[in-house]
Amino acid sequence: MHSRIVSLWILVSIITTTLGHAQKPGAKFTLVRVGKLYDSQTNTFLSNQEILIQNQLIRDVGAKLVVPKGTKIIDLKHCTLTPGLIDAHTHLLLEQKAQTSEAFNEAPKIPAEERIRQGLEFARKNLQAGITTVRDLGNSGQYLDIRLQKILAANKALGPALYASGPILSPPGGQFNRLAPADSFVIDQEYRVIRGAPDARKAVQEHIQHGVNVIKVCMNTDNRVLAPEEIKAIVETAHAHRIPVTAHATYDESARDAVLAGVDGIEHGYSLSDSTLSLMAQRKVYLVPTDVSVQKGKIFVAGVGMKGKEADDYLASHLEGFHSRLQKAFKKGIRIVAGSDYYLYVKGIDRGEGATDVLLAYHEAGIPAADVIRFATYNAAEALGIGAECGSIKKGLKANLVVFDGDLERNFGESLFSVKAVFHEGELVHYSNQK
Repeated sequence: MHSRIVSLWILVSIITTTLGHAQKPGAKFTLVRVGKLYDSQTNTFLSNQEILIQNQLIRDVGAKLVVPKGTKIIDLKHCTLTPGLIDAHTHLLLEQKAQTSEAFNEAPKIPAEERIRQGLEFARKNLQAGITTVRDLGNSGQYLDIRLQKILAANKALGPALYASGPILSPPGGQFNRLAPADSFVIDQEYRVIRGAPDARKAVQEHIQHGVNVIKVCMNTDNRVLAPEEIKAIVETAHAHRIPVTAHATYDESARDAVLAGVDGIEHGYSLSDSTLSLMAQRKVYLVPTDVSVQKGKIFVAGVGMKGKEADDYLASHLEGFHSRLQKAFKKGIRIVAGSDYYLYVKGIDRGEGATDVLLAYHEAGIPAADVIRFATYNAAEALGIGAECGSIKKGLKANLVVFDGDLERNFGESLFSVKAVFHEGELVHYSNQK
């Protein structure tokens, strides 16, 4: 009797073990073979790699993987695969059709439903360019970004995962120098104006109740700044609720005030002193340089009416400053996070191409291809607090992947704008048959 019980127990154990190793019903496998794979954790390009995707997640990575029966195989040996790109500074609910302050005032005036429709189109273009995650930083009406976030979350094929800030917290006047009385409504529509430290705390609490993922503050406009006690109140309140704070700061003084107040990141930082950069490195404050490439810069300068030597000198001086600031930040060990701040309508420039242009700008500044991609993958994921979910290619993470035609490491400027395939949480959402 005892031997029969032992035999039965062994049989049950064998069946249980077998079932445990069997694939779950409905499991879907895809294997992608590529000539090169960018490993964001080691910051290196690896040759002849395979990625096994199971449903939404990465199942395995390596050379000559064991492939489950029925796996769909996609052979892209002439291509380079990276984690899905992250754009940490977007404005999907804004399109400015000219490069003037007046045009910026006009852009938010379109109806909310039209802005949502437009935002979905921009999101689709971003996804096709290889961007699987975006952080939208305001200029999105009163929480239209939260609405767009929910729509995109319901259907992965529509666009990237979206992390939202809600209305920008700003000094009085928003980001405008002057507005006609009839246009003054735009300030309350696009911003949350801060009037004192108690009001700053209240504003953060309002945002948290609406479900934002990050607080965006405008430290300075051309002639106004947030007071030190206001930015301190914002940071303390947000951090008490484990919500990060990032600061629009174009001048050194305002950036330094933000860093001293404890913000997590600086957006733009066009003119940062060595001392402020050192302070950022010491306090582990990341930088989002929203720079532009030479080619796109020429288009933008021409768009404001500059021509000839004036245009060349203007662009050259600005790019020199951008490149110098980026190189200094990089050498000091500041975490650089990719962000495009691309919201313009420029004939001939696709919205997705406009967003990924910032990566070419970093490369033109002398940053190696591997580091540039790290800015837009591992670094960005860490800054957004989602490093445990995406930003790297390893077992158990979301299968957010982009495949570039050709050798991205050696031919960066060419391959970057030639996207072959995009996977968003395991779903093949874009595939190009063009060679």
